[in-house]
Amino acid sequence: MSVAQAVQRSVDKIPAGQVFGYRQLDDYARSPDAVIKAMNRLVQGKRLARLSKGKFYVPKKGLLGVSLPSDSELLRSVLYKNGRLRGYVSGLSLYNKLGLTTQMPRTITVAVNGARQQKEFGTIRIKTLQTRAPIVKENVKLLQYLDVLKDIKSISDADINQTLDIMRFKILELGADDLQVMVKLALDYYSPQTRALLGLVLETMRMDGVERLRLSLNPTTIYKLKLDAELWPQMDKWNIR
Repeated sequence: MSVAQAVQRSVDKIPAGQVFGYRQLDDYARSPDAVIKAMNRLVQGKRLARLSKGKFYVPKKGLLGVSLPSDSELLRSVLYKNGRLRGYVSGLSLYNKLGLTTQMPRTITVAVNGARQQKEFGTIRIKTLQTRAPIVKENVKLLQYLDVLKDIKSISDADINQTLDIMRFKILELGADDLQVMVKLALDYYSPQTRALLGLVLETMRMDGVERLRLSLNPTTIYKLKLDAELWPQMDKWNIR
């Protein structure tokens, strides 16, 4: 069987509308140039459609013609690279999902271990932001919670005290191991203000990790967040005003 025939057989097994790349084809590692040529011929013959560089999908035909993959599939194509998780949803889409704001953006923000990009797919726009934090499935929720603390002053249509209170209860639901990982991620990759807010939340709940966070902060730095001192009586200890 030729490489072109093998590629055609592999493509025939892929559901219409599912985004995939070269590396998901068995023959790519053995004959990358031949696979690329075969894929280009399938695109020219309209058996395949090119979504972006190195990413394709089998066109799905409907009453209105050929349609793009679903929004969830388009998002998955950005979240994963060569079958491996490389990003997670952050920004306003995340904050809406967590119940922190009623605003729903047209642009979905994705934090990735890679360069900044903006992709316009017609139905949705996806913007990527670079993060240095390691992205693995087990860390995603922790990184998302830390992103909320990082952006707490700029979340549209949200009250900062209410937002922090919601996050306190979400963090309270984490297991002890996850909390330790979250503290380490905060120490290694997040700003002093984020670490101060996490420390305040953990101290309010009398949880571990408080002292490590406190020692990482400059005792003379003030974090101006306009929190309510009656709701957060320990905030002065973290130089939060």
